[in-house]
Amino acid sequence: MKHNIFLNKMLWIVAFYLSFPIVSGQVNQRDLEVTGVVLDETGETMPGVSIYIKNEPGVGVVSNADGRFSIKVSKNSIIVFSFINFVTEEVLITKSQSDLTVQLKESEGTELEEIVVVGHGQQRKVSVVGSISTVDVSELKTPSSSITNALAGRIAGIVSVQRSGEPGNDFSQFWIRGISTFGANQSALILIDGIERSGIDQIDPEDIESFSVLKDASATAVYGVRGANGVVLINTKKGTAGKLSIKFKNYASLSHSPRMPKYLGAYDYALLANEARVVRGQTAIYDDVELNVIRKGVDPDLYPNVDWQKEILKKNTWNRNHYLSISGGGEVARYFLSASTYTSDALYKESGLNDYNTNVRYNKNSFRSNLDVNVTRSTTISLGVDGYLTSQNRPGMGNTSYIWDSQANLTPLTVPVRYSTGQLPTYGKELGGVSPEVLLNHTGYVSDNNTGIQSNIAIRQDFSQWIKGLSARVLYSFDTYTNHVVTRSKMPDLYYSNKRKVDGQLDLELRSDSQPLEVKTSAYSQQKTYLEGSVNYEQLFGERHRIGGLMHYFHQEFSASNRTGTDAIPERNQGLSGRMTYALDDLYLIETNFGFTGSENFKRGEQFGLFPSVALGWIPSGYNWFQQVFPSLSFLKLRYSYGTAGNDKISNYRFPYFTFVEYSSAAWGGKYGITETKLGADNLRWEKAIKNNIGIEATFWDKLSFVYDFFRDRREGIFQERTNLPATVGNISQPWGNVGTMTSKGVDATASYTHVFGAESWATLRGNFTYAQNMVDYWEEPPYKYPYKAKTGHIYNSHTGLIALGLFKDEQEILSSPKQFGEVLPGDIRYKDVNGDGKIDTEDYVYFDYSNIPQITYGIAGEVTHKSWTLSVFFQGAARSKFLYRGNYFPYSGGNIGNILTIANEKSNRWIPAEYSGDPNTENPTAHFPRLSYGSSQNNEQPSTFWLKGNDYLRLKNVELAYRLKSSFIRSLALESIDMSIIGENLWVWDSVKLWDPEQAASNGRSYPIQRRYTLNFIMNF
Repeated sequence: MKHNIFLNKMLWIVAFYLSFPIVSGQVNQRDLEVTGVVLDETGETMPGVSIYIKNEPGVGVVSNADGRFSIKVSKNSIIVFSFINFVTEEVLITKSQSDLTVQLKESEGTELEEIVVVGHGQQRKVSVVGSISTVDVSELKTPSSSITNALAGRIAGIVSVQRSGEPGNDFSQFWIRGISTFGANQSALILIDGIERSGIDQIDPEDIESFSVLKDASATAVYGVRGANGVVLINTKKGTAGKLSIKFKNYASLSHSPRMPKYLGAYDYALLANEARVVRGQTAIYDDVELNVIRKGVDPDLYPNVDWQKEILKKNTWNRNHYLSISGGGEVARYFLSASTYTSDALYKESGLNDYNTNVRYNKNSFRSNLDVNVTRSTTISLGVDGYLTSQNRPGMGNTSYIWDSQANLTPLTVPVRYSTGQLPTYGKELGGVSPEVLLNHTGYVSDNNTGIQSNIAIRQDFSQWIKGLSARVLYSFDTYTNHVVTRSKMPDLYYSNKRKVDGQLDLELRSDSQPLEVKTSAYSQQKTYLEGSVNYEQLFGERHRIGGLMHYFHQEFSASNRTGTDAIPERNQGLSGRMTYALDDLYLIETNFGFTGSENFKRGEQFGLFPSVALGWIPSGYNWFQQVFPSLSFLKLRYSYGTAGNDKISNYRFPYFTFVEYSSAAWGGKYGITETKLGADNLRWEKAIKNNIGIEATFWDKLSFVYDFFRDRREGIFQERTNLPATVGNISQPWGNVGTMTSKGVDATASYTHVFGAESWATLRGNFTYAQNMVDYWEEPPYKYPYKAKTGHIYNSHTGLIALGLFKDEQEILSSPKQFGEVLPGDIRYKDVNGDGKIDTEDYVYFDYSNIPQITYGIAGEVTHKSWTLSVFFQGAARSKFLYRGNYFPYSGGNIGNILTIANEKSNRWIPAEYSGDPNTENPTAHFPRLSYGSSQNNEQPSTFWLKGNDYLRLKNVELAYRLKSSFIRSLALESIDMSIIGENLWVWDSVKLWDPEQAASNGRSYPIQRRYTLNFIMNF
């Protein structure tokens, strides 16, 4: 394909100057001139090809923008034509030539040569014996502000939960193989381009070259005290030798909330409130006159009917993204440049009365520059610089959770949006009593800006000319991050009225005085430096013995501006790690790893620990007899790994071995004196993870493949506060120690099937599954009278409460049952007396052995391609997690505070006494709600199995229809292709919650909903 002349010429000029170290070599009586052109297999010209004389280092040229070259050589010289990802060609020269044509063939990579990114390097896929999950990065390119939102169900071993859909806060939490410790740090180590960084959500998915998850000891041991919770390796794109490549991407998404809690209107609210009073023997709140006023809406000041969700939320909003990347280069220099911008608005509805924006708006701008230059044939220098700027606009109270609490608390009858006299309302004196409309539009605004710059420079030296297979690399990185927040807050006069004066005017009470505009600023910055050096060796001996080795050293230092005292000391880590691999005939594999790493969290002399691992692999499918006996099984690998990794972030404060002594009020007698305010931990160590992993990889008929891993992770030395020391020891505060233990185990698996229907049609089906269950083996607690109350022996963070036995049928059942909480009536919840003491109290609380983190995460994806059309579908699900209904789910729990869900108004959903309804069938023993009460019911609102519900779900996460346009006309415009697609995200979810999104079930409707999006995507490839 012919390219734009200007771009080609510029590429040739850049390649020429960057290749200067090559073309400026010595001259040895080269009197023969050779000119010609270099083509690829399709006959296209190839600029940037490295052309040099064999055995004469430094003598060479590169082909120009039209693929042409000219070089002077001596007789019988051999000219070498080399280009990345192409087979090197050699041509013997015996005379001058003016029309030499050389055609290079693209390298044909086999499965055996496929490369996988591993800790501190790369390995051939066939040689990997650790548990490593990878994902096709195209699956991460969803129309979202965050990569983390695309992980669930796409990568085996990842457990992920999204709790909010609000722009700027809609990032998912994720864990590798679930939560495996109850210590201070449960998160995976994230490395971007080999450097520990936390800005995973700031990376544009288009910039990602590879995404790997390291799970077992063999994969993570090299990270020592940082690798216990697993490791995520993200490598960004680099330039590749070849023609100039330009990509421009633009998409626009329309988003809305598919699920919102549905609340009663004013009239139904009032009727049900009367029932809640009367069925408890109390008088009704609203008489017939008031009910008629409410129904007809004749007094919107004292008897309003406000749908607060409609007042503060729009139906739809837009998200926009623009992305540009440029890459290319030659054999000497390669480059990759990108820039992107992303904007997302929340659904909040502004009043339009302000000169400023109070809506939540999230903007992200980023850029990236990766440059690789071969300064000699064996030396490469790489420079990477990337940065991002994010800004978030919020209402003046700062935390939008106040808005969601208010819309859940404020009933349609409490106050109007604004009184007819013009005053703004409130129903309380604190921030929690302010209407969501006031919080959104009348409290000012907050501007939150974050800036990050990350840079690294690396030098790689290939020593193969002296020792074949030996190379070394040195990398230095400097990162800086700043945060600047400006808060412009205010509050208007707020009033409340519940009656009228004699003349009919509103009797308004000033509940909250206005607060003038107040401006506050805060700033924070942090810096991190990182240095590493590594030596790699890999060589094949005698076509049978493949040996590899790695030695790696790193040192990093972190400091922040807002720290004082001992915390102001920079954080430092360093370590030495290594790897040895051996493969015999690519059939028998062995790998050993170790990490000898240190942390400043421990005493001098006790800062370093050794974390070894060993892994074995066997590939029986490599035998000839195996293929004859099992012809359908084209590949089979069995592997096992065992080893350790560590976690040095064991507490929320630094230097936990320090004992702090201060002059303060003493513990005895109230006298001032020298006091130990915090007792340091003796014999302090890191958490230690002992990991076992068994893996099976298989491929059938070269179409169906799967990977299955069984794992067990035992965490020892979890740092926790001691509770078994008696007061007679004389401690002012309880000491801490490495005493806790916890075990997690499970399986994760992936499978894929591809079927080709013809030259232009094929289909792929993929799936993955993760099951991770943890168990607290030992949690130091004071001795309990009843052993079942101890955390030991239960799932971490599992729910606790009472065991519900249903609803009381009648007074006789109440009299024959243990004493419950307070006064109970038929239709109230009946609980089990677990300890048998004849009464129900907190001593009867038990563990339910489920948490709100799913134990099972899975995903199913299908893709069908026919010519230029591609249809892809992705389902994602989770199971084995539960949540407790709380707060405003209980009708009238707060009396006149708290909206009532519409499901409570359905007679079949609540227990109604027959004397009130006139129908004995309303005394439903399986009702969702017990007998109503106006105000808190001490008995019915206890956490119990009655309110414990599962939030398993299956979500239609993505559907995409894409078309690729390629034609001679397109190519005449210097375009390779134009891609267009329509994408639907979060289109449907199957679950039992129904009221709100199941991933947000624990918030009980008090959070910004996860959004459904419809996206138009447009990509131009030059």
